Amino acid sequence: MKNSNPYRRHFLKRAAHLALGSSAAYATTSGLQLANALAQPEESYKALVCIFLFGGNDAFNMLIPREDAHYAAYKASRQTLAIDQNTLLPLTRVSGSGIELGLHPQMPHAQQLFNNGKLALLTNVGALIEPVSKANYQGNKSLLPPQLFSHNDQQTFLQSLQSTTRRNGWAGRAADAMQSMNINQKLSMNISLSGSNIWQSGNNVSPYSIDASGIKELDNFNKKTTDERELTRIQIFQALLAQQQDSIYAREYARTQTIAWELAGDVKTALDAQAPLQTVFPTGNPLAANLKMVAQMLSARGSLQVTRQTFFIGMGDFDTHGDQLRRHDILLAQLSSALDAFYKATEELGIADQVTTFTTSDFGRTLTSNGDGTDHGWGSHQLMMGGAVNGGAVYGSFPELIVGGKDDIGEGRIIPTTGIDQYAATLASWYGLPAGNFADVFPNLARFNESDLGFFIV
Repeated sequence: MKNSNPYRRHFLKRAAHLALGSSAAYATTSGLQLANALAQPEESYKALVCIFLFGGNDAFNMLIPREDAHYAAYKASRQTLAIDQNTLLPLTRVSGSGIELGLHPQMPHAQQLFNNGKLALLTNVGALIEPVSKANYQGNKSLLPPQLFSHNDQQTFLQSLQSTTRRNGWAGRAADAMQSMNINQKLSMNISLSGSNIWQSGNNVSPYSIDASGIKELDNFNKKTTDERELTRIQIFQALLAQQQDSIYAREYARTQTIAWELAGDVKTALDAQAPLQTVFPTGNPLAANLKMVAQMLSARGSLQVTRQTFFIGMGDFDTHGDQLRRHDILLAQLSSALDAFYKATEELGIADQVTTFTTSDFGRTLTSNGDGTDHGWGSHQLMMGGAVNGGAVYGSFPELIVGGKDDIGEGRIIPTTGIDQYAATLASWYGLPAGNFADVFPNLARFNESDLGFFIV
């Protein structure tokens, strides 16, 4: 019979949403001792913050050669999309390839972070199973990620590093190995501000979901209430969850919902106990709003009894097939200003060298213009930020920005010279992943000569 009660439908939908935010595999029956948490030494805490630029960021218009010869090649390839040479924001150090570079004019905050040694860039990184040359690609002699240039497939590969149908990611597999480092086994090591994602999903660990406004609790189900009707409602719901169920799905739902309900209250209590941040975050900037919530979670790390955490934020839409110059300006300005505010917040909290923020994206975009934008490419550039990052430097091999050149496989698609496994392994090494877990977490790493790209301070 169709349920016609809108309040019941709303309740069930809300309950299911909250249940998705739990870390079921590591649940325990003991409550958090928030007020009297046995704090770990501050220096033992580390966090990775992943900003996924969904849609495929045109990084060749984010990081641009400044000196005349290389700029001329860039301008010839980019055509009407070329950024004016005189507007580029100079970086104080040249790339490892000896090329003077500048950032997009809408990224002054990122420029300042770079020149102050707090931000670095990794050039021409992308989805690779093994190193690929142009000759081997054209001769079909290379192992390649599945369905190159496809949004969904490349998002999956960059998060999972796998060509198979296994639906877990490298941060999830790392958490499987490291979750026991946290005293609090109820809260997942992996926190998402963009819902379910492959990157943070492991065999045993699932991401705990929050949003920019914080923790979502069931309406009118406050366990601290003095309202008798609400207390009765809570008791009935608890009794329903405690009933014996024949279906394994019903049993799992009840178990997960119970954990999520309790955990939401614990996390909210921990967040509410923190002093407000003094750092000012930009308004009207969704990424900044999410990073502000990450900063608030970081401030509660002691109360939550955690020493390792990852955070996932999706930003977009970078799929700039049309109206690219206007749209990309806005996106890069938001990225730059949000990063600046977040770094200042980590300084305010005294943990700037314990938090590393990094970007990744589906793929780069074509050097060539389609008239009003760009199409799906391959290699791209990424940003790394934090007090532990050996900033003010450009890592990797900067590609030749020539259509039909040695790095172009066709239509201005640039072959990556650094694999995503190498990028991820460098981040995970700093994060503390044990060496014995690298082969499982990074299945393609052994095919590359370098496993540490050197962008952390030793």
